Amino acid sequence: MKLSFIFSALMLMLLFTSCNLLSGEEKEFDTLMQKVIDVHDEVMPKMGEVSTLIKRIDPKVDTTAIGKPYAKAQQDLKDSYDFMMKWMSDFSDTFPYAEDRKADSKELSKQMELLKQEEVKVNQLKDHINSSIKNAKKLLEKS
Repeated sequence: MKLSFIFSALMLMLLFTSCNLLSGEEKEFDTLMQKVIDVHDEVMPKMGEVSTLIKRIDPKVDTTAIGKPYAKAQQDLKDSYDFMMKWMSDFSDTFPYAEDRKADSKELSKQMELLKQEEVKVNQLKDHINSSIKNAKKLLEKS
């Protein structure tokens, strides 16, 4: 009786631990996915600021030499906004929320390569948004 209880407890413990173990590839994928999501979460709140700056610059935009820098700054802000919207759409198409990625190692490797490309894109997105905000604010401070 004592032996069967110990055996049952060991089997139950083995079952629970084996269900919770992720392969090294899966852990690496999850870590990288979190990094990508963290960058997105860092810059997403800035989209309101981008929209506000676009509106603030609008009255200063014209075709004169004075208005051209404002037009460029506004276009950079609009491009940043569009970049974010496109990136989010593309990302959700590539990595659907409900997707079960617990596929074979070959499929996980493909997904990992795609995720590495997304990491590069999201960092470019972050840089683009931050620089367009910085440039627009600097320009508005001068006026």
